[in-house]
Amino acid sequence: MEIGILTMYRVLNYGSFMQAYALKRTIESLGHHVTFKDFRKGEPYHLGTKAKVPSVLDKIARIPQIIGSFDEFIEKHALRRESNKYYKEICWPLLDVSETPDYDLTADIMVIGSDEVFNYTQNHAFGYVPCLFGHDIKAPQILSYAASAGYSDWNDVIADGMVDEIRAGLSRMQYISVRDENTRLLVEHCTGNSPTLALDPTLIYDYDEVMPQKRMIDEEYILIYAYEGRTESESEIHAVRGFAARHKLKVIAWGGGGAYHAWCDDNVIVAWPFDLLSLFRDAAFVVTDTFHGSIFSMKFAKQFAVFLRDANELGSNYNKVHFLLHQFGMESRIINNLSDISDILATPAPYEVFDKHLLDLRQTSLDFLTKALAPERL
Repeated sequence: MEIGILTMYRVLNYGSFMQAYALKRTIESLGHHVTFKDFRKGEPYHLGTKAKVPSVLDKIARIPQIIGSFDEFIEKHALRRESNKYYKEICWPLLDVSETPDYDLTADIMVIGSDEVFNYTQNHAFGYVPCLFGHDIKAPQILSYAASAGYSDWNDVIADGMVDEIRAGLSRMQYISVRDENTRLLVEHCTGNSPTLALDPTLIYDYDEVMPQKRMIDEEYILIYAYEGRTESESEIHAVRGFAARHKLKVIAWGGGGAYHAWCDDNVIVAWPFDLLSLFRDAAFVVTDTFHGSIFSMKFAKQFAVFLRDANELGSNYNKVHFLLHQFGMESRIINNLSDISDILATPAPYEVFDKHLLDLRQTSLDFLTKALAPERL
C-alpha cells in the first residue's frame, strides 16, 4: 500500500531525521511503499508562551557579547551552514524526499508521527497544524504512531479552547499510539479512549546496516549532546569538565543541527548522519538533555547523565524525557544536583531492566503497526 508519513523531518535536527528514517524502514519491512508528506506552518492558537525566538531587543543586547567573542561567532555560524548543507544534501535523499515540499495529503493510509506532532503550542515554530491532528487528510485510514505533545498538555487544550477542534481531528483516526504519559492523558481526555503506548521508531530499528564500524575519534571522550543555549551555565560546565579532567577524557560536543558549545574541546558534525550513532557507541560517557540523546545512550548501553529542563525559552523537555527514563527504569540517570554528576556517571545504569522492557515494548509497538497497516482493514 501507499503509506504517507506526516512528521517534522525537514527540521534541522538529527533526532528528527533518525526517527523518520527508522519509521520509514520499519514500515517498508512490512511490505509497503512510504512517502513523506509535508505540512504548512499553522497559526498560533496557544494563548501563552511556552517557548520563543529571540526578539530584536534580545539580539541587540547580544551584540557586545558577539564582538567580544567574534571568532567563536564565526565558527558557530560556519558550523551551522555546513550542518545545514549536509542535512539537505545527504539526509533528505536518504528519506527519498526533495527540496520541493509535497503537500498532497493523499495516501492509502496516513501515519502521523513520530516526534512532537501533537504539540500545537509551538507558536514560535509551527503553531497549530490541523493535519497533524487528522484534519484535511485524504486517506481511508489515518493513524498516529508514537506521537508526542511535547510540552503542551490537557490543561493547555482546555485553556486555549481547543477541546472540540482537537477531538474532532483525533476522532478521524482509527488507531492512535503515543510515546509518553502526558500525550496519553491528552488523547484520553479528548477522545475518552486510552491510546496505545508505543516506542519511538529509533528504539524499534537498529541501524546495523548503515552505521559505520570505524571510530571517528581515537581518544577517550565524554560526549555532550544538547541543544544550543543549554548546558551553558558556568556551574554545569565546571561539573562536566571537572569529571572529564579527573578521568582524562576529551570533551566532545555534537555540533550538528545548529548546536554549538564553545566550552567543549571540539564540536563535531558529520556528513554521513549515522556517524552520529557511532559517536554515541564509542563514547566513554554521555551527558545530554534531549529525548533522542537519552535513547541513543541507552541503545548503546552507555553510562550517561541527563539534565531535565523545566519551563525555559527553548521549551521544556520534562514531559517526554522524564517519562522515557521512567519507562526504562533509568531515573537514576537524572541530574538533580550538579554535585551528583560524578556518582551518576560512575554508577552502572540498570541495563538489565532496560533490556527487559525494550523487548516487551518493541513487540507491542510492532504489533500495533502491523495491525494498523494491514490491507484487509481498509
